[in-house]
Amino acid sequence: MRQWRCPPALLNGNDPMKVLVTFAVDSEFAPWRRRHGFVRIGSAPASFAATIGGIHARVVLTGMGQERALAAARASFALRPDICISAGLAGALRPGFQPGDVLAARLVSEAGQPLAVASHGDLLSEARACGAQVVERFATSNTIVARAEEKRALGAEADAVEMESYAILVEAARHGVPAVAIRAVSDTVDFDLPYDFSSAGDEEGRIRASRVIWQVLRRPAGVPSLLRFALDCRLGARKLAAFLDVYAGSLNSRLIPVESELAAAT
Repeated sequence: MRQWRCPPALLNGNDPMKVLVTFAVDSEFAPWRRRHGFVRIGSAPASFAATIGGIHARVVLTGMGQERALAAARASFALRPDICISAGLAGALRPGFQPGDVLAARLVSEAGQPLAVASHGDLLSEARACGAQVVERFATSNTIVARAEEKRALGAEADAVEMESYAILVEAARHGVPAVAIRAVSDTVDFDLPYDFSSAGDEEGRIRASRVIWQVLRRPAGVPSLLRFALDCRLGARKLAAFLDVYAGSLNSRLIPVESELAAAT
């Protein structure tokens, strides 16, 4: 039998529902932060807070990659959020998805692995009602998938690729926190990233502009593609911020089941 709980917002009008939202890096979070004047409340991991649509939103910047995401999630779930949203940008793995499309995944698995963790069904349904496209699966990769050829190959198993959601949703399941993976598309399946962003990362899982500039100086022919990618990332982050505003407002009056289940892919 499924157990249900009433979020704090429904029990006590002075105690809003606590929603944990994770992003990998600040550029994904920036448009939403500007909309609501988030206040920084922690540095390890970088954390921010605001009240939006009757909920208390706590944003954590995990850094890129599963290892960093797992460490940030473990620290964040100790604060007992009511709901978790793994948010950010993702690369499309199949035709039909365009930059700025907001996708919510029914399942998330590590790239190339059969085991998957499921987004919470009610959170997924609410995401659809708020305008997200519900897709079957995100693949969480341990490396940046940069080439169109790689993306098309990975498209045999997933709709979009990112680098953190599997670790975050698994940790949410272990803590009994309903969770959902929601991402905005940053690049289409046929787009080749023009530079090696993996080598531009720092110890905290952020892309350093200075390391990208060094590559640009060595190969300036990639600049037009870089500018296109930057604009598409900004579009994706803006579209995601607009979606999260609607979604946050819709969650305040919902009853959310406690469990979030691991599922074997079929």
